[in-house]
Amino acid sequence: MKMVKCKYDGCKERAVALADFCWDHLPEKSSYAELLIKASESKRDLTGANLKKVCVKDAHFEKADLSKANLSQSDFSGTHFFDCNLAGSDMVGANLSNCDLTHCDLTKSDMTKAFLANARLWSSDLTDANLTESDLSGADMWSAKLYNVKFWHTVIVGAKSITRMSFSPGLKAFNNDMINETGALSAEESYRDIKQYFLSNGMYNDASWASFKEKTMERLALKKKGDWNYLPSLLMGALCGYGEKPYRIVLSAFLTILTFSILFFSFNTVERSGDPSYILRWY
Repeated sequence: MKMVKCKYDGCKERAVALADFCWDHLPEKSSYAELLIKASESKRDLTGANLKKVCVKDAHFEKADLSKANLSQSDFSGTHFFDCNLAGSDMVGANLSNCDLTHCDLTKSDMTKAFLANARLWSSDLTDANLTESDLSGADMWSAKLYNVKFWHTVIVGAKSITRMSFSPGLKAFNNDMINETGALSAEESYRDIKQYFLSNGMYNDASWASFKEKTMERLALKKKGDWNYLPSLLMGALCGYGEKPYRIVLSAFLTILTFSILFFSFNTVERSGDPSYILRWY
C-alpha cells in the first residue's frame, strides 16, 4: 500500500491507511474502524498499511493480509485476527490483549514491548519474531511456533501451553529446538526464564532442556570475554552435559576406562606374576 504524508499542516507523520491524515490528526476517528473493516471484508490490499497508533477495538479482520503493516503503538485489543497474514509487520508497543490470533502468520514480525495478555495464539507461526520485553501473561500458546524468536525479558508468567516443542523448527520432535541465540548473554537470560516457567508448571524434562541451553549460552559468553572459566564449563558440558545429559556420564566413564586400558596395554605396564601370593586370601 502506498504511503502518503499527513496533510495536516506541519505534520511529518505518514497518513494512516485509507485516510489523508495520521491518527493524531484524523478528524473522524470513530468512523475509521468501520472503514478499515469494510476494506478488509472486500479483500482490499492492506499489505504494508500504516496503522500506527490506530485505536480499533473488538473488530473482525479474519483472513486479512496485513503483511509488513505498521501497527506500532496501536490498540487492537479484543480484535479477531483469525488466519491473518501479519508476517514482517511492525507491532512495537501494540496493545493486542484479548486478541484472537489463531492460525496467524507472524513470522519475522517485530513485537517488541507488545501487550499480548490473555491473547489466543493457537497454531500461530512466530518463527523469527522479536518478542523482546513483550507481555504474554495469560496468553494461550497452544501449538504456536516459537522457533528462533527473540525472547529477552518476555513475560510468560501465566502463559498457557508453552512446551519444548514450541521452540522446534518443524514437525519432528526435538530437532534443534532453540530461541534466537545471536546474543549469548540475552539468550542465557531467556533460557533461564523459560526454565523457570517449565519448573513452575511441573515440566521437568522440558526444564532440563532449557537448563542445558542456559549453561551452553553461559559458556559461549565466557568464551567471548576470554574468561578462563570457559574451559571448566566446556569440560562439564562434554562429560555430563551440566548434569542434564546422563548418557554423557556413562559414555565418558566408558571412554575413560577404554583409554586407560589401551594405554596400559600399549606400554606393557600390566605383567602376569608367577607368584600367586598377591591373590587375596579370605581364610
